[in-house]
Amino acid sequence: MSDLRTLDEQLLAAIAELEVMTAQPACDLKLLSNLRYRIARAIVSRRKLVDALLLDVIAQGGEKAEIARAERERSMVVRAHYTAHVGAWAPAAVERDWQGYCEACVGLRKAVRAKVAAQKPILYPWLALAP
Repeated sequence: MSDLRTLDEQLLAAIAELEVMTAQPACDLKLLSNLRYRIARAIVSRRKLVDALLLDVIAQGGEKAEIARAERERSMVVRAHYTAHVGAWAPAAVERDWQGYCEACVGLRKAVRAKVAAQKPILYPWLALAP
C-alpha cells in the first residue's frame, strides 16, 4: 500500500507548482497539462488510500468509526469541488481565459491544502491500524 505521507507530499508539491504556474502572465498549456495530470494521479491515489483506510476504521466500529464516517462525508465536498473545477476548465477553456483559470485555481488550491492539513492529525495515527 502506498504511503499516505508520500502522496500528501507529492500532492502539496504539485499544488505549489500550480500556484507558481498560475502566477505567470501566460499559459504554457503543455506544462500545465502535465502538471494537471500529476495532480490528478496524486488525488486519485490518495483518494483510494484514504477511502480504504476510512473503510477499515469504520469496519472496526466504535468512536473512531464515527470520526471516519464524518471524514468520508467531508471528503466528498472537496471531491465535488475538484470534479467541478476540472469539468469547467478543459484545456480549451484555459486557453480562452487564462486569468479566469488562475483565479479559479486559488479556491481549489486552498481547499486541497486545507483538506490535507485537516486530515493529517486524524489519518496519520490510523495508518498503523491499516492491514
